[in-house]
Amino acid sequence: MQDQAVFVGAAGVATVAVFWILKRLTAGSKRAPSKSAPAVTKLARMRAPQDGASSVVVPAKLKPVGVYVMMPLDVRECELGTLKAWLVKLKDAGVRGVMMDFWWSAVESKPEVYDWTCYDPIVELCEHLGLKMQAVMSFHVCGECDGDGAFVPLPDWIQRLSEEDPDILFLDEKGNKSAECLSFGVDHERIFPGKRGPKTRTAIDMYKGFMKSFCHHYKAYLSSTIVEVQVGMGPSGELRYPSYSLSKWTFPGIGMFQCFDKRLRADCRWKTWADVPAKAVGSYNDIPEDTSMFLIGTTAISEKAKRFFLTWYFERMYQHGSDVLRAANDVFDSSTGVVLSGKVAGIHWFRKHPSRAAEAVAGYYCTKEFNAYEKIAELFKKNKTVFLFTCLEKADQNESPHALASPEALVRETSAFCAKHRVLYGGENALEFKDAVSYQMILDQVNACQTRGVDFVSFTLLRLDETLVSGKHYDLFCSFVAELGRDLSRNDVRKHALRVKYFRDMTSFSVTEERKRIIVKTGHNPAYTIRVGRSSRASGRRTQALRC
Repeated sequence: MQDQAVFVGAAGVATVAVFWILKRLTAGSKRAPSKSAPAVTKLARMRAPQDGASSVVVPAKLKPVGVYVMMPLDVRECELGTLKAWLVKLKDAGVRGVMMDFWWSAVESKPEVYDWTCYDPIVELCEHLGLKMQAVMSFHVCGECDGDGAFVPLPDWIQRLSEEDPDILFLDEKGNKSAECLSFGVDHERIFPGKRGPKTRTAIDMYKGFMKSFCHHYKAYLSSTIVEVQVGMGPSGELRYPSYSLSKWTFPGIGMFQCFDKRLRADCRWKTWADVPAKAVGSYNDIPEDTSMFLIGTTAISEKAKRFFLTWYFERMYQHGSDVLRAANDVFDSSTGVVLSGKVAGIHWFRKHPSRAAEAVAGYYCTKEFNAYEKIAELFKKNKTVFLFTCLEKADQNESPHALASPEALVRETSAFCAKHRVLYGGENALEFKDAVSYQMILDQVNACQTRGVDFVSFTLLRLDETLVSGKHYDLFCSFVAELGRDLSRNDVRKHALRVKYFRDMTSFSVTEERKRIIVKTGHNPAYTIRVGRSSRASGRRTQALRC
């Protein structure tokens, strides 16, 4: 066979050349592969240790992952023609669908009076284009988180009620209220107005009524277009306390405890036989060493008191999540054909500190003996809910050293618990980005999650805008969608072994046939070794390299 080579410019690596190399490596074998041998699975991209190459053997099955894209935060403000053009581009890129917030204040402007007409044209448009939808039941404020480009308040009648009774909202130790969402303390307090009178509904009643109305109004679209309902359970729709509202907080402060409204404070006294610790955290921008709660070695607050309080603080949040998910399951039963999901925040700063203070203040209390994420995974398993986790685009090496952050450790931790308890897992990016490195980080994380055994069902990208669907970035986005959705056979692996070139600027690429395995190595720093399958026969060690 006459040697052939195809050379390309800086735009890419010659896939044909790699195909030829792999073909030459296996050409010496005369025996066909056994039909009973395991199928070669999808190319895995795993981050290797900094000190050199490592090998990752791909599991028996890695399934494709569908991509959704978050709509603009207040999509009602978008011109329908422009939105349609964007959605057509998403469809052409191969995405599975979109995620859209259905805001409480936009729908229930008066108690128990629901008007969905502002969202109807968008749902109909998605149906027409064949796009699926993740519908978010948004019972929170938009505008208090990093990256929020719009402001959507709570309903006017809720705001008026909070002026009369500030304790329906979360309060910090200094008495500052958080207007992000209702306090967990009012979940079962019959103090909210409805059709039957001024004090006829609890917070859980209101959430359930909203979801019932949604289910009834969009019943013709359930399971066909609307395939998932994300249940809002706190600020930004996440199951947590509003401990780091943007109007009061700066990264990487640990935030402040949000349990000083009269109902939560009374609940703490009842269940722990003690009040909330005084001056446990001084300000939103404290670091652990500034506080009496998290300073290592301090005796200002006893270890027993800390444990009792932080356990109660988590359990009160857990109970809220349980109550809301139970209500959601009552509404969206198996006959609706939709999947429920719930979001957990990626609070990665001070993850490396022994106290994990920022997580604890938000409600995620974690020690060697107790782990909030495992408890939440168990809760979601019980309620047939997908565990959605943010910050998949973040790498430890890009975080500020003084923040002691580890987003990668959080993804490993949460996905491992979901794998252990067989909970479906989905991912999101925490902040918008437009760079190839972040896309590759997501690919690495998804493959790592699947390799450790988690059922990774979807990834939702933040956020749809003109930049995403135009120019060079659209090409990058299309490649990302294709890569996540790829399910490679043996021949596909050979043809597409260089798909990672879309995302990384490789300095070299080599293929080695060794011990009946084809090993693909890329010359990154850190280095990568990717095992993509078995060759038909070992015929000694042969290595060839393609320089890019």
